[in-house]
Amino acid sequence: MLPSRLAFFAAAVLLASSAAAEAPGEYSLNSGLVKFTAPAAWPVIMQKTEGNPQAIAFQVKDPAEEGSGEATRVTVTTKLLDDPSNFQMLVNADVYKGKQMPDYEKRDDGVDPTVLRFFARNGNTRYEYRETWYLNARVLVHIRCARPMLEKTTAQWTTDYEKGCAQIMASAKPH
Repeated sequence: MLPSRLAFFAAAVLLASSAAAEAPGEYSLNSGLVKFTAPAAWPVIMQKTEGNPQAIAFQVKDPAEEGSGEATRVTVTTKLLDDPSNFQMLVNADVYKGKQMPDYEKRDDGVDPTVLRFFARNGNTRYEYRETWYLNARVLVHIRCARPMLEKTTAQWTTDYEKGCAQIMASAKPH
């Protein structure tokens, strides 16, 4: 009778832990203070959900990247601020770093004014960057989408990538 009780207990613990888990494509940082969704097909390649800062990084597989040594990445990084009034100073420092990248070129055409969009060289390859920042209570949220500009990238892949990046940015925005 003892083994059946152990099996019941183990099943109950497993069920309870899976009920507390987030659904595919749903993520949270800073003990649930920052929540967002991402396309379920985007694999997490790095996750740090303890301490300060915290981050989740995704790799977005573009078939055109195969063998190129390049990779499309989307990262959500959070930092708990001692003083929320430092938010703008930290955003300005990040923007300055972006502008210092080789061959920086701001993109203005049809762009959401709350998103910094630019091109820059990463090694020998030109990349497109999309970045935005939010202040959620005392947490700075920084989202960065970076993709290499490759000739063989299809229009459909680009559309899906843009949609996924926008999904993360919209869902992470404090409401």
